[in-house]
Amino acid sequence: MEKFNSGYYTEDDLKDAGFKSIGKNVLIDKNCNIIGLKNISIANNVRIDGFTTITCLNDGFLDIGSNVHIASYCLVAATGGIKFGDFSGIAHGVKLYSSSDDYSGKSMTNPTVPAKYKNMSVKKIILGRHCIIGSSSVILPGVKIGEGSSVGAMSLVTKSLDEWGIYFGSPAKRIKDRSKKILELEEEYLQDIMYESHHKWVSSN
Repeated sequence: MEKFNSGYYTEDDLKDAGFKSIGKNVLIDKNCNIIGLKNISIANNVRIDGFTTITCLNDGFLDIGSNVHIASYCLVAATGGIKFGDFSGIAHGVKLYSSSDDYSGKSMTNPTVPAKYKNMSVKKIILGRHCIIGSSSVILPGVKIGEGSSVGAMSLVTKSLDEWGIYFGSPAKRIKDRSKKILELEEEYLQDIMYESHHKWVSSN
């Protein structure tokens, strides 16, 4: 039964893997497919679940903040650059496209065709702090999702979204404001971490 539970690479496994930078307490499922390690920075307390594909080629970048979760079967296409703010996350099957072909018919498409025949849209995606994106949603190039906003499942985000809103639909529209109680909980969480770290330091000295 072991083959059905491949497990996660640990911090020790990842420190010499070739990432641009890697923090502490990072877990990446061994079934993930990651291309372009030298362009990827990962902070602390991050988990990336199984069968997720991450591509970060050419001049692209992927900057993953602390306490970020990327669920299973996601696609993070970071050729145009993608930034995950602290405490952000994407649910099962979310797709982030920082580059896209021109679908108008005025240029050719797909990666087998040289760039001079295509009109690619290549723009960075930014997920603000405390953003959460629901299952099977799609984020297109150039989108910035403001701090604290959430996007409901199966939404299509074609334009940037303001802070602290709940959005849903295709295209995604603001449904209502989102509570900022998260910020109080974040402060409590960080204080607990500082206390635990101080306690461990005192105990070891």
